[in-house]
Amino acid sequence: MIHRIPRPPRQKTRPGTTSVRAVLLALVLGFGANSCKPVGVTQAEPAPAPPSIPSLEQGRLPPVLESEAESVLDEARQFLATSSFAEARDAARRVIQHYAGARGSGEALSIQAQAALALGDTGEAIEASAHFLDLLETLHPEFPGAALLYATALAEDGDFSGSLSALLLIPAGASAEVLDPGVELLREVSGSLAIDDLRDLTNAMELGHPFRGVLATELAVSLFLGGEEGEARAWAESALSGNLHPRERERCSAILEGNLEEVLGQPLTLGAILPRSGVSPGLMEYSDWVLEGIQVAVEEYQGELRRPIRLEVADNQGSPSLTREAVGNLERMDAVGAIGPLNQSLLVEGADARRTGFPLISPFAPLPPEDAEGVLSLSGPDPGGAEVVARYAWDLGLERVVILRPRTQEASLDSRAFQEAFVGFGGIVPREVVYDSGATFFQAEFDEVGSVLPDGLFLPLTAPDIQLLAPQFTYYGLDTLGIQLLGTDEWTDDGVVLEVDSRHTDGVIASTTRQSQDETEAFRRFRLRYEALFQRSLRSEIPAYGYDAAVLILEGLRESPRTSADLLRAMRRIQDFPGATGHLTVEGDRIRRVPQLVRIQDHELIYISSHLH
Repeated sequence: MIHRIPRPPRQKTRPGTTSVRAVLLALVLGFGANSCKPVGVTQAEPAPAPPSIPSLEQGRLPPVLESEAESVLDEARQFLATSSFAEARDAARRVIQHYAGARGSGEALSIQAQAALALGDTGEAIEASAHFLDLLETLHPEFPGAALLYATALAEDGDFSGSLSALLLIPAGASAEVLDPGVELLREVSGSLAIDDLRDLTNAMELGHPFRGVLATELAVSLFLGGEEGEARAWAESALSGNLHPRERERCSAILEGNLEEVLGQPLTLGAILPRSGVSPGLMEYSDWVLEGIQVAVEEYQGELRRPIRLEVADNQGSPSLTREAVGNLERMDAVGAIGPLNQSLLVEGADARRTGFPLISPFAPLPPEDAEGVLSLSGPDPGGAEVVARYAWDLGLERVVILRPRTQEASLDSRAFQEAFVGFGGIVPREVVYDSGATFFQAEFDEVGSVLPDGLFLPLTAPDIQLLAPQFTYYGLDTLGIQLLGTDEWTDDGVVLEVDSRHTDGVIASTTRQSQDETEAFRRFRLRYEALFQRSLRSEIPAYGYDAAVLILEGLRESPRTSADLLRAMRRIQDFPGATGHLTVEGDRIRRVPQLVRIQDHELIYISSHLH
């Protein structure tokens, strides 16, 4: 009779299915407890003896062999009940080999199958449970449990389609002891069916069968995840009109409400586009540190969001073509966004390769490309620093400040922010002196500054330019004119503070987003999480940039956005968030951090203010 249970070829499971191993172990133990009672267990009200289980072979044994067979079978039951699975299997094998004609000897097949399943021998479990099922008529009270046992063995072996076929032999009127675990197993193995087969099977099943609601829900889920939302809603409504288990009811309701992904708990994919090979050792170290910061963020938000997070790291090897390829692959994975790339040219490539507009956040690219919505940088221009320097300059009593800057977009933005703020307070900017980027000598520019005799000189420069220009400021004698030097974040770079002679930097007032002498509470929390995750001390601030870049995306996901546009809107609502690198605010496609004011003195940063007025 075993031909009545077809075993189709295995197919890949659909999204949403999970492992059956935990379910299988519970089924093994549960079925064993219900089907095989240990010898010597007394009950207050003994149940009527069930119909006998057929013998393995026709004929009768002599009374003495019948007695021996019953003794060995009782021993097998006892071993199974006490989880002595190897001994239970051995005793069942002795019954099958030596006492096949004994009354009820077919029960040994059930014990053998359950014990073998618990021991991980799925081949023996399948053979024994199939033989046991073949012994029973469909109306025999043990038939539903035998079908469940066979389905369990097939599922443990990875044959989900065969397991589903066996499950469907269980009649609608079976006991709850069989139907309840049958429903659990059906939820797992129904993922083996293609959508068309699942639709046909659901249509063919009688309306009152307790398994139909599970299949109809699985069909609705599969259709919804496949983009067939109209038919998915129709099946969900059909399933809800019947008697559903709470799990299926929740999923069908979620389909109608459009939030199935949250209910399923499918992972959100966060991408990281970083060089993992093919670059210099120094850049590899930067990449490693950034990735470690991202991992800290993912670990922190895991469990806080409605859905789990999966980090997908793409190695772009510092290559434009591989950067574009990485963006395409992440979009095909439905990634919510990505951290990286690390430099401006690759960030431009990544931004241009996007089709969905998902957010890209670079920790270090100096400037996101223009007109690229959703492309941000933690190291991009932040006019807040220039504004706070302008306010402090006015508070110091400076009335006339000249601006000296390179011909770059970053410096232009800082210059405009300073000038608007300073003039707004009542100050005057009599001149803006602009030099070509890459210049090495500044005598002409300093002569022009000296001719104006300002109270202050605002210098929104890069660290390399500062290393060239600061000594010349002293060399050409401007340090004798009482001009207060003002700068932005690059003046607080270690290459400036520690390596430029202090004669040229002492007294400079600059803004910075670097940590103060004492850790902020947010940075302390980040450091503790980092050290707990990696079991080593934090040796650099660079991981904090990877952390903050990831946090901005993850924090936006708290609002459960359904599209990239929704996520960007959520991120743009982030105000004064306590990140590891400072308090973060997203304004449009710019990330701003609350700046602090410092005075450079003797190769140190003296913090003089921590508030933006």
